[in-house]
Amino acid sequence: MRRALSELGSDAEFRDGVAPLATLGISVCHKTIQRVSESVGAQVAEERHGALAGARAPEESPDNPPDLLVLEADGMRLRERVEPGAMRDGKPDDGWRECKAGVVIRCQRGRYLPDGTYLSSEALLQTHLATMDDIHLFGPRLRAEAERKGLRRAKEVIALSDAGHGLPGMWRELFPGIEWIVDFTHAAGRLSECAAQVERDEKRRRKTFHRWKGLLFAGRLARILKELCCYAGTLCRRPECPSDLPPETPERILWTHIQYFETYGERMDYPRYRLKGWPISSGHVEAACKRIGNRMKAASKRWTRPGAEAIAALICDRASGDDRWNRRWPSQILAA
Repeated sequence: MRRALSELGSDAEFRDGVAPLATLGISVCHKTIQRVSESVGAQVAEERHGALAGARAPEESPDNPPDLLVLEADGMRLRERVEPGAMRDGKPDDGWRECKAGVVIRCQRGRYLPDGTYLSSEALLQTHLATMDDIHLFGPRLRAEAERKGLRRAKEVIALSDAGHGLPGMWRELFPGIEWIVDFTHAAGRLSECAAQVERDEKRRRKTFHRWKGLLFAGRLARILKELCCYAGTLCRRPECPSDLPPETPERILWTHIQYFETYGERMDYPRYRLKGWPISSGHVEAACKRIGNRMKAASKRWTRPGAEAIAALICDRASGDDRWNRRWPSQILAA
């Protein structure tokens, strides 16, 4: 019963679990579903991310080391319950907080076939984690999860993410020596924003964006930067800091993205990554964020911090492909 209530609570609104149970002749109020779900979720979070769990993580490393281990991380926003009139950083607190998500993936490398066709890398096994805590707590938890999946013995380890949410510093400090790749989809999204400033006509904008996207994919970022700097220079001289420019103006948007590409351009060598058989897009963690968001993010939803941590832990435990959720429960009793 606790398992069923937890699964209902992590899949849908607590109130939405009442009717299906009533159909089966089980009378349970939504508060019971919430209480059990959050209790089990808190236990899952402690078992996976507590201090003792982190210390024991290397002992759980598999006997067969992964050929390629991929670490992905991203963030999204969930809404916390706050007191009326609460202030944050001198402004009214709307309750929005960042939830960080991570995925650890054992991958099969991509490869080129003799006819030139490229077979993208394939995820063989992935495990998930998420937390409302800051990057200084999220990083060690992602490190522990990677240890459980063979971080120290893997033949190759790479990281995939954008450059937000404090992730560059986390990769550098907690995962020294691994290659960090800036997610191609995120980089292409910035080019789309640049194209919207350069070309006002929709047809020409789309054409410019797809040309730049092709150049980025081919590893010709220098050519894109030359074009962007040329156009941005016609709007204003290069500022010392893009934030000095008026907000939401074309010149600020362009110089901001130019600075981004110049800062992280060495992390965008996509042709070399494909030759190595590495993935270049962090789609797995984006899917994880969507899965958590579908359950936890809506205009009417407000979470306590413990409640958000617990439900996010349930969602991640159930989404992980190593059967960890099934193993924590007794075997099902089947009627004869």
